Amino acid sequence: MDLTSGSRCPGRQSEKNVVPKQTSSPSVLNIERLSVSYRSGSSLQRAVSNVSLTVRPGEALGLVGESGSGKSSVALAALRYLPKHTQVEASALQFLGRDLRTLSTEELRRLRGDRIAAVYQHPGSALNPSLTIGRQITETIVRHRDASERDARLQATDLLRRVRVADAERVLRLYPHELSGGMQQRANIAIAIALDPALLILDEPTTALDASVQSEIIAILDDLRRSHQTSILLISHDIDLVKRCCERVAVMQAGAVVDSGNASTLFDDPRHSYTQILVRSIPTLAYTKRDGRLAETEPSSFDVVRAVEGPSGSETSSNSRQREAVLVCKDIRQSFGGQTVLHGIDLRIAAGETYGLIGESGSGKSTLARIVTGLQPPVTGIVELSGQVAATRVERRRPSQRRDVQMVFQSPDRTLNPRQRISTILGRSLRRLAALPRSARAERIPELLRSVRLSPAFAVRRPGALSGGQRQRAAIARAFSGTPKLVVLDEPTSALDVSVQATVLNLLNDLQRRDDTAYLFISHDLRVVRYMADRIGVLYRGRLVEEGSSEQIFAGPNHPYTQMLLAAGDTEPGLAEPARFASEIETQGGQGCAFAGRCPQAQPACMEAEPPGRTVAEGHTIHCWQRGS
Repeated sequence: MDLTSGSRCPGRQSEKNVVPKQTSSPSVLNIERLSVSYRSGSSLQRAVSNVSLTVRPGEALGLVGESGSGKSSVALAALRYLPKHTQVEASALQFLGRDLRTLSTEELRRLRGDRIAAVYQHPGSALNPSLTIGRQITETIVRHRDASERDARLQATDLLRRVRVADAERVLRLYPHELSGGMQQRANIAIAIALDPALLILDEPTTALDASVQSEIIAILDDLRRSHQTSILLISHDIDLVKRCCERVAVMQAGAVVDSGNASTLFDDPRHSYTQILVRSIPTLAYTKRDGRLAETEPSSFDVVRAVEGPSGSETSSNSRQREAVLVCKDIRQSFGGQTVLHGIDLRIAAGETYGLIGESGSGKSTLARIVTGLQPPVTGIVELSGQVAATRVERRRPSQRRDVQMVFQSPDRTLNPRQRISTILGRSLRRLAALPRSARAERIPELLRSVRLSPAFAVRRPGALSGGQRQRAAIARAFSGTPKLVVLDEPTSALDVSVQATVLNLLNDLQRRDDTAYLFISHDLRVVRYMADRIGVLYRGRLVEEGSSEQIFAGPNHPYTQMLLAAGDTEPGLAEPARFASEIETQGGQGCAFAGRCPQAQPACMEAEPPGRTVAEGHTIHCWQRGS
């Protein structure tokens, strides 16, 4: 696999920077001097400029870069999915030696379904909501292969098992809305690999997946490459994912490849200034907010908040237990369709504290967040806000309680009204939460925008005119419009580029220090949780199996499930084996430990009764028969 448009130093690309092509075997995908321009009114806006790359059989190429760098445009050009009026120029655009530009619509349709497959970032929008998962997988097999419905059904079951779906037969009968985001993405990957494609294009495929499932997907992709010689073009802002999956990588900035080379070498010893900033903006398992700020590609002049307090960080875990409890959950239980989702959750979050909540997709993290914010009532249990019992539904809570608890979601696209200007969105929150009159709102909106490092000029724009990171900062500004005591952050940075993620995380810490705000921070990214959290709770199938300070969780000893998550989230060599049992998903029934069916340390006694919580250190509790005694 070659990259033929990039250098290890800044500057204009030239022919001497072209990497010589390998010629020992034919390429699966060959792109030479590709340029893509989008029509905007009467003018053309260049999105990709003179990009060349080659992917050979069984090889993986990673494309990384910020939003707008042109990564997805390269992939869409390879798939011939670009809009009609887009201008595409290339010396070569070939798949298995065939010129993609000369293929008819019917030939392209057969090629996309059979030899080229794609998996996109948002799994829900890629699945048909009116068809079951089984129907969507079997349709692909029957249409492109000489297979009966029965054989296709058996293959569909096997495909779901290959992507580590528990109880595959049941999942085949479900509709997309009945699955978590991670489960939806696994279904998409099952559809994509159903026909053993020669080229698999993955555009941010693991954004919605937790660390253990990401590790499993990496293993699946590696198996595809070894057993079927599947080539992979992986587009991602997750540098760790690219480093683990790909031998070669290209770094794109402003439509051009500015850096390229061996993935491990390039990221371990970055030479290009832009690559250096990308690498420094990623949190590590050894770096926390108390150690300093994350690197940002474009430091803003609107960071007036950071000067309010001293060094980064908030109260220590021991001090937080002495502070006012902003949130207390007591015996929270929830069920859907007769299936229990949360089992007696108890937790406490103090003022100024960040409580990280981690666990796999479907563990109940978002369900707990909706119960805390009053968007969903629990079956049983009590939510206390600042010492007062809160109504189970937000519309029944007192105005002060609605103001005190706000939420920031994973995708601002779905929470900001696309038809309203940012000033209208913020003004409505200021009226409802802060009870400000019109004149005061007009003065407060520019202050809110500056507090999230946006220019006041953004007030007249609509969400569609903002980048993903800017929209998320606008959503954070709305959440802080009423000076809340608790903000629930449900995967607030998982859809953002690493550099934009760094900006948002720094911003959240600045706002927390300024207002002494408590955070319930939900994320599948262990590095982000390590950087942000003061205390961490580990949720498994609706049970809080471990709780402790950030230092205690990452230093151990740990619950076996926590150990699995930490192993899956670490990219150091030699850690693949401890995470291997993550794929052995079994449905655990009865009254025993819920994790016993997957635990390599399980004993017969673990199947008989649910383990109690055992204290291994002050503030550190583990629910396990084998640990903490």
